[in-house]
Amino acid sequence: MSLKARLRIAIVALVALVVIAMSLLYLYNFTSMTFDSASERGDLIAKEIKGNLQDHLTRESAARGLHLDTPQQWKAAWTDIIRTDPRVTAMLQRTLGDADVLAAIMVTDENGRVLAASLPVLPNAQLGPAHDFHELKNRMWLENLRDLMTRREDYATELPIGFPNSQQVLFKIRVLIQSVFLKHDVAPTLKILGLTFASALLIATFLGSVLPNLVLSPLERISRNIDLISSGQFDTSILHLQRESSEFAAVQSKLSVLGQQYRGARQDAIELRSNIEQLLQNLEEAVLLFDNNGRLMMAGEAVERILGTDHEHMQGRGVEDLFPSSTVLGAVIGKALQTRRSIRDQAVNISRDGVGNVRLLVDVEFLRKGDSHEPVGTLVKLRDADSRRQLERQLDFSTRLAAISRLTGGVAHEIKNPLNAIALHLEVLRSKLSSEEPELDVIAREIKRLDNVVKTFLNFNRPIEVQASPLDLGKVVEQVLTLVSVDAQTKNVAIETALAERLWLNGDPDLLKQAILNVVNNGLEAMADGGKMSIRAEWVGDACQVSITDYGAGIPPEIQDRIFNLYFTTKQQGSGIGLATTFRVVQLHSGTIDFASTPGKGTTFRLRFPGMTNYQGETHSSATVAS
Repeated sequence: MSLKARLRIAIVALVALVVIAMSLLYLYNFTSMTFDSASERGDLIAKEIKGNLQDHLTRESAARGLHLDTPQQWKAAWTDIIRTDPRVTAMLQRTLGDADVLAAIMVTDENGRVLAASLPVLPNAQLGPAHDFHELKNRMWLENLRDLMTRREDYATELPIGFPNSQQVLFKIRVLIQSVFLKHDVAPTLKILGLTFASALLIATFLGSVLPNLVLSPLERISRNIDLISSGQFDTSILHLQRESSEFAAVQSKLSVLGQQYRGARQDAIELRSNIEQLLQNLEEAVLLFDNNGRLMMAGEAVERILGTDHEHMQGRGVEDLFPSSTVLGAVIGKALQTRRSIRDQAVNISRDGVGNVRLLVDVEFLRKGDSHEPVGTLVKLRDADSRRQLERQLDFSTRLAAISRLTGGVAHEIKNPLNAIALHLEVLRSKLSSEEPELDVIAREIKRLDNVVKTFLNFNRPIEVQASPLDLGKVVEQVLTLVSVDAQTKNVAIETALAERLWLNGDPDLLKQAILNVVNNGLEAMADGGKMSIRAEWVGDACQVSITDYGAGIPPEIQDRIFNLYFTTKQQGSGIGLATTFRVVQLHSGTIDFASTPGKGTTFRLRFPGMTNYQGETHSSATVAS
């Protein structure tokens, strides 16, 4: 679809949407006001009739000398007055004549039988159904407007009459309004809105046919000039400058500069290709660039190190020649080329002469030109997975140790020294006072307590030398179970475990045992009434994971972000160090820890560590232990 057509559609659609929105808003307000006004009018008239009728009944009862004993007798007497007294009907008729929207005013008993009305009705006639104005306010305004314009409806307002200070209903005042009267107020507004909408569409259509031509005609001329430049006609004297606005004139003048620069751009592209080739040679990962036909255009020297093939002899060869589909690497790359779907960090094991098995991470990306969905080239990247993972671990470990060191130094400088100065001056102040002051003892105790907190914090952040060696995480979990079995039996907690085989990782067994033990103890303490705890150790991808699930009270959402903070605890006798220590041990092993908790149902902690997938060691069978 051309830009002109899109502009025409956009102009018409925008005007139509604005008019429709404004019309709906106006109709909503107008309809609501119409029904509210009619409802308020009906309520006022009903109250007026109620007051006049009560006064009339009081006077007429006195004139007739009525002295009755029971409410039933008074009700019967007043019912007779309402039915037989022509002045009641006259009062209703006068009120009806003063109101231009009312259809009828009636007085009924509590069962809806008519006693008196402004219009002739049969004695004891039963009234038909009518919409209550108060219920209409809760309906959609579009539904009210539809009923008003397409149906003949009766809308009513009812007001009960009873004895003073009594809940008993004797009579009801019913004010009836027909939809025809309200329709006369709404119909002219709908006609005006219809005319306005039609006029707006006509104006929008006119603007849609004129404005795109005025706006886009200079762009069409600029497009033709750009085609001349792209075709190789660099002589900018052929550019025909017409009388344009200042903005388009500036664009036309810049086209001449573009034509001069286009010649140099080709030379720059040649130089850029040379620079890219040099860049590929210096990359640690092997990068291969194929054209749209699957022929190799460029390759870096790292290809020789990773694949053991001379990259110069690979130039011009196809993907199938370089990576046969019969190999694992060729199957991964071939599938990506067939499905036209990029892949990232796909792990592949290949075998090289003299080296053995090599684990690679493969990326396949499709290069596209502009907005085109068809690829114009393919970029294949190969990386040594083991060296990359080792580098990431070293960088991550170094960053964490540096952060801990900075934090510890700041604490020592900002807190420890001022505490010593405060304690010293407190002793000087104590020596100058002639009497013992209990406030000084309180200050001394608090200073000592804060000093202990700082010492604990410094000890927590003191660098730990990790004695790492290959170990089976399942056996570490079994050792933890041995330590907590007696405590679990005492608390009537059954521990179910499922331990996978050969969960090898490089870690410190004592630190890992302490980290897991802290989480298990927290779970046991959370299950004060006993129950079941589940512990799983398994492979999750390339990582070893321990999952510890308790079915206790759970962790409230408002404190879940703070449970790993040092000194944060919800226990009366807790130190707030256990989970913080666990978090630190997991970090020192380049692992991660997370949890999911539902209040009232329990909590699951997951400790994940990088595994040694290629390590061969002793195996142990999975176990299930209940205590």
